[in-house]
Amino acid sequence: MQNRTHPARFDRLPRALAACAALTAAAGVGGCFYNEGGLGMSEDKHVYVSRSHQPWTVTVRDTRTGQAFWSVDVPVGKKLVVQFLEGQGSENKFTPDLMQWGLMDEGDGYGNLTNSLPVPARDVRRLEPTLRAAPELPPEMTGRAVAAPPVQVR
Repeated sequence: MQNRTHPARFDRLPRALAACAALTAAAGVGGCFYNEGGLGMSEDKHVYVSRSHQPWTVTVRDTRTGQAFWSVDVPVGKKLVVQFLEGQGSENKFTPDLMQWGLMDEGDGYGNLTNSLPVPARDVRRLEPTLRAAPELPPEMTGRAVAAPPVQVR
């Protein structure tokens, strides 16, 4: 069996983590590098990039009730970053974790997650990315004003 681990990927990890820590400290708000595929370790952080032939809608569902808890249509040309922080939500048992999220341009490699919402715990929530009908043009090509994406908190 062949080893499929690419050593160069692990060589970059310490530098990426050091840069992330420096950016977080300088900004005063949680921030890090956000690329599709992540850093190669489990962080409970998810990145969805919407493109014309891959426009995403991302929903957080409470599996106890089956209801959508939060949802956003990621505009074409933007990326959504979602990170869950265990035990940092509200003090009640229904939403003990905290979800931080942010929308940024597709090409941005890092940024701050300035939005947050208490959410159900990891064992009773499901993150559901779904694709919308494609192709979907970016807002600047449709002649319509660029508006904030619809975010639904239920």
